[in-house]
Amino acid sequence: MGVLGSVTTIFGGLGARLEQALDAKGADGLALAAAKFFPGGLPALMDGLRAGGHGRAVDSWIGRGANDAVPAEAFARLLSPAVAEAFARDLGLRPERVPVALAQFLPAAVDRESPDGELRPQPQFSTQAMPGRPDTTGATRAAKIAAE
Repeated sequence: MGVLGSVTTIFGGLGARLEQALDAKGADGLALAAAKFFPGGLPALMDGLRAGGHGRAVDSWIGRGANDAVPAEAFARLLSPAVAEAFARDLGLRPERVPVALAQFLPAAVDRESPDGELRPQPQFSTQAMPGRPDTTGATRAAKIAAE
């Protein structure tokens, strides 16, 4: 096997492990993790992506038809280290893999959370406030991203 074949095998194996971890948790676990750990929950995460210039893609997840992609880098910019760590613990992933997992699986999870073209009411958890980090509300983070 050549170098390219080895690299493909390695990345294929990582992708398979990521999919297995998310399958065990359920891709819907991403929406629940957002509700638990992202300040403002899934709606604020989606608003942050919109503010970062990915509104059309995010809206495609809710609408009918194909789900457009948002690059992992957009999620990486949006997640604070503390939130990425919390997602990672909950999903059984390394923190640096969280943006990739969100980019790959969140569109389908949001699609399932909006079967009638509107996002279902999402659960609210006290962990969304991220104690000790008052500047991390969804609105504040979205505004910071939009200003950058």
